[in-house]
Amino acid sequence: MDPKPETPLPKNVPLWQRMYARGVFYPTLTWNMLLGRALKVRRWWDPIDPHVIVGAYPFARDVSLMYEQGVRAVVNTCEEYAGPQAVYDAMGIEQFRMPTTDFTHPKLEDIERAVEFVQSHVAQEHTVYIHCKAGRARSATVALCWLIKYRGQTPEQAQKILLERRPHVNPHVYLRPVVAEFAKRLS
Repeated sequence: MDPKPETPLPKNVPLWQRMYARGVFYPTLTWNMLLGRALKVRRWWDPIDPHVIVGAYPFARDVSLMYEQGVRAVVNTCEEYAGPQAVYDAMGIEQFRMPTTDFTHPKLEDIERAVEFVQSHVAQEHTVYIHCKAGRARSATVALCWLIKYRGQTPEQAQKILLERRPHVNPHVYLRPVVAEFAKRLS
């Protein structure tokens, strides 16, 4: 396995949440791999737009297939996984990393920077892979905010798009306070 939970824990997340996320890292990773890789009841990633993919975090062995599908940029929302940076570098894939504790939402400033990173690549017709561990919440939050800002969707419409294209996305991402704050700043 190539993931290693080595990143320092952020100070803005309560200790109990950080410790819980660390404690369930391998069991939940195993569960995701069982559902996505072994049983194939979930897809590892799904396109939500012609140039944006939301998914579970990629292993080094996934990068060549991602590259073949046009991925030239990655948004990594995982605190617990730095990503296969050496493989990205070798393939010419740029990574934007915004470490966010699992089972929490990203900070507004990180979302804003990630949304602009995504759009800068979409404007060049590059495909961007946005991921967290399972591709359900942290990554969906970034993708939802990008849909709001650059596809003119309301939070509810963006949530509907995500669920249509990646059915196991958390169905309540649009209700996160950080999403409301993001949308408020746009208006």
